[in-house]
Amino acid sequence: MTEQEIKESKLPEKITREDFDHKFEKSKVFYYLKIVLYLILSAGLVAFAAHCLIEPNEFTIGGASGIAIMVSYVTQGAVPQSAIVFAINAPLVIVSFFFVKRKFAVLTFLNILLQSLFLLILENCGAPRIEFEAGTRIFAAIAGGVCIGVSVAFAFKIGGSTGGTDILAVIIQKKCPAPSIAWMIFFVNAAIIGVSFIVFYDEGSAIAVNLLPIMMSLFEVYVESKTNDSMTNGFQSAIEFRIITDKPEELSLALMKELSRGVTELPATGMYTKEKHSMLVCVVNRRQVNALRRIMKEIDPQAFAVMSNVSQVLGLGFFASEQ
Repeated sequence: MTEQEIKESKLPEKITREDFDHKFEKSKVFYYLKIVLYLILSAGLVAFAAHCLIEPNEFTIGGASGIAIMVSYVTQGAVPQSAIVFAINAPLVIVSFFFVKRKFAVLTFLNILLQSLFLLILENCGAPRIEFEAGTRIFAAIAGGVCIGVSVAFAFKIGGSTGGTDILAVIIQKKCPAPSIAWMIFFVNAAIIGVSFIVFYDEGSAIAVNLLPIMMSLFEVYVESKTNDSMTNGFQSAIEFRIITDKPEELSLALMKELSRGVTELPATGMYTKEKHSMLVCVVNRRQVNALRRIMKEIDPQAFAVMSNVSQVLGLGFFASEQ
């Protein structure tokens, strides 16, 4: 597309908040279906990981599920995980109903209810318990971390949580915002994992073998956090371009018309030459990167650009708000 063609073509219509609100109203049924689907997947993954992967391989995780796994292991299933998970989380959900958003409390309660139901089904239907050999138990930690990381991401995406320390974190953060809250939750989970040394202790084994449950728990937590971060931020990531150019009008028009992305112009001065330029800021999807490079090369080959990853993009033109 030449500069003349760009100038003569029409710009795409501006996206407004009303457009998104109208779109949201039309897709409300799909929105609620998505909530139901995410709830089922989130609860099902936690139940599967706790019952079929983590407990059979004799290690635990943080939060209410970690306590439930250890109690169930010590009592040899006499006290089921389903009952413990519900008993620990129910009071926390009630508190969150009054101190946090009601939507958060309701979605978290539904998640916990489904978790307990799925655990009850797994406990009573003879579900296969996946036991790895001593030298390959690390795969149980990897699989468990991925399952729970995806579960937590699904729960957060719809505005809820999977229960346990997640509820505690939200309640405390709501009433007493402080950067130390993450450390407090870390210490709570670390204490739960530390107790697993006593629970899974084998007197006839070497200290390295007895430390294995803790190491597996820590590795599971690491994989879980990385999976959760990738699920939460990875799908909403984008690329930010900052372009120094002497053809801001032509380049902006091309970007807006071909990529349907907004462009912001800022004044820029070269400190060596003292020459005045324009800096264009434009955020695009990853699949549009090559197109932006092509446009820049066609319109202003002398332009200088800096590209950087953006972990998350919020606002009009990228992701519609979910109420």
